[in-house]
Amino acid sequence: MKTNKILLLYNFGSERAALVKNAVAPLGCTVRTVSKKEYALPVGALAGVPGIPHLKQPDGGDFGCEMLVINGFSGEGIDILIGALYRGGVGRIPYKAVVTETNACWTPARLFGEIKAEHEAMKGAG
Repeated sequence: MKTNKILLLYNFGSERAALVKNAVAPLGCTVRTVSKKEYALPVGALAGVPGIPHLKQPDGGDFGCEMLVINGFSGEGIDILIGALYRGGVGRIPYKAVVTETNACWTPARLFGEIKAEHEAMKGAG
C-alpha cells in the first residue's frame, strides 16, 4: 500500500507554516498545520496511517515548541526534505520525528516528550 507523504506541523505560526509549505511544494507532499483541538489525537491518525483510529487520548496537552512529524518519506526522501526546508529559509526545526509503528498511536505531547528526552540524553552524552 502506498503511503501519502505528509508533514504535520505543531505549534508553527502562520508565517513559519507558509515557509514550510513553499519550501516543500516541489516534493509533492501534503503539509498540515495541526490545530490545538487535535492535539489529543494520535499522530498516526492525523498522518493518515491506516488502522489508527481518531480516538482522543488523555495526554493530549500542549508542549509549546515547534514539532515536525513526517510520514511517507524514505530515508533519502527525508534528506531531500530537510535540504528543501533549509534552502527554503525555514531554518532549523529541532523537534522532528518520523511516524513509526511504535509511535503512530501516541499523542503529539507524548511524542514530543520522547524527542525532547532523546535530545537531552544526546547533549548529556556529548
